[in-house]
Amino acid sequence: MTHEKDNAPSPADRFFFTTEHLAEEFWRKMDALLEVADVAASQIEKLDSEFIPSVMDPVYNRLTREEFEKITNAFERYAKEVDEGKNPSPMRVMWEEVKDEPWGPAWMHHYQETLSRPPRLPIFLQSTAVSAVSNFEVLLAGLVACFYEVAPQALDASSRDKGKEFSLRELKEMKSLDDAIQMAIDRRVDELMFGSFSEWRKFFVDKMKLNFEDYAIDWEFLQEVFQRRHVIVHAGGQASRRYMQNVHEKLRKGVKEGDYLEVTEEYLGKAASGLLCFGYLLTSAMALKFTKDRTEEVVANIHQFTYRNLVKGRYALVIKCASYGTALSPSMDDELIFRVNSWIARQREGDDGVVTEVQSWDVLPLSPRYALAKHCLLGEREEALSVLKKLCEAREVDLEDLIEWPLLEPLRDANQFRELVRSAEVPEDWRFTEQVLFENPKTFMLHARRCSLVRPEFKRRSIGQIDLTNALLCKRCKPSAILGSSS
Repeated sequence: MTHEKDNAPSPADRFFFTTEHLAEEFWRKMDALLEVADVAASQIEKLDSEFIPSVMDPVYNRLTREEFEKITNAFERYAKEVDEGKNPSPMRVMWEEVKDEPWGPAWMHHYQETLSRPPRLPIFLQSTAVSAVSNFEVLLAGLVACFYEVAPQALDASSRDKGKEFSLRELKEMKSLDDAIQMAIDRRVDELMFGSFSEWRKFFVDKMKLNFEDYAIDWEFLQEVFQRRHVIVHAGGQASRRYMQNVHEKLRKGVKEGDYLEVTEEYLGKAASGLLCFGYLLTSAMALKFTKDRTEEVVANIHQFTYRNLVKGRYALVIKCASYGTALSPSMDDELIFRVNSWIARQREGDDGVVTEVQSWDVLPLSPRYALAKHCLLGEREEALSVLKKLCEAREVDLEDLIEWPLLEPLRDANQFRELVRSAEVPEDWRFTEQVLFENPKTFMLHARRCSLVRPEFKRRSIGQIDLTNALLCKRCKPSAILGSSS
């Protein structure tokens, strides 16, 4: 088996691979941020509880059993007075209990500090919202740099300081024209990133004919997120005149200038998901703008992104991505996968219209996987389990599908489903997924697991199952690196 001759990638190829990398990094960072927020919020909320012992662990650890009981008595007495409709002072109740103890004053000092600290959860949620916007800004800066690299003629456009593009000292320090171009790009990126969200929007419309509105789940809400980030950073979270002027009236109903804008867990989840969807689809649209021959790869990436977020339960994001991907779909299979994922998300969001649409869906000429999808969406458990069993026997559904696939959620409490899971074979290479390739059942081409062209219907193939002398390897992901010296 011979290796392909290594050729330097074209500017368009470099652009595509760079934007793909930016999108993947953006996804990973935003997903991690959402995961941390989800896990941490409940723990931080405990710290905000009025009498949470964990806040005072350092002092508690030095108390004897009797001393600990005194403090516990004070907590119980306070709670009792509250239940009786009184308005007790926690400091007074505690002092009456410990004032005769030698350690009492030190304890009261610590207790007062604990009660006077600001709530932690609002601080955490605000800072996380700011971090989410910052992640998007990193992505945007990368996309703008990519634009100037693939379209360097745009550097000729007027700059705020066009007459002084480079100083004499800077020119002396430059080693080549490439250095000058890179410095010019860096300056253009910095100029834009110091601007407002509306200026970013204008840049993408003027330079690339890409409209921000097309990639947002909720355009008015997305604008509000950037305005709220500004008031958090510059006004302590209080609604400013700028906020009142730039936010849609339906989103500032009942808000007055100077009001504190609370960031709740629900708001943070919606904002971060909205930013994630917007950034990813904007990147996809930009990739298509400059590499029109890579539609299949872009659509495959959107499939993967949509499925990842379906598993995470971000249904509004899935619905938007599926709608966007459907319009790009180069094949019927692509369109059907987007449609099914959208139906799942809409159904989880409580959309009763899904059943009517699915009932009229003719799946007879399609793969049995689509028949399974129809039965699951209509709640036809017996029929779905019958089809699923056949797919498992044909090895078209594996253990990972049974464990993860959101479509199968309505079946997972059935005894027959549990039997399928118990009888499913654990892939030999499950712990070493980098040693597994995925085969396109139509072309028999092999792809690496993370290849953007891999789709749900592709079949797993361990290296031991591959005829290395005749293997057809994807030129996009070059899985020969996985095969190592064998290739």
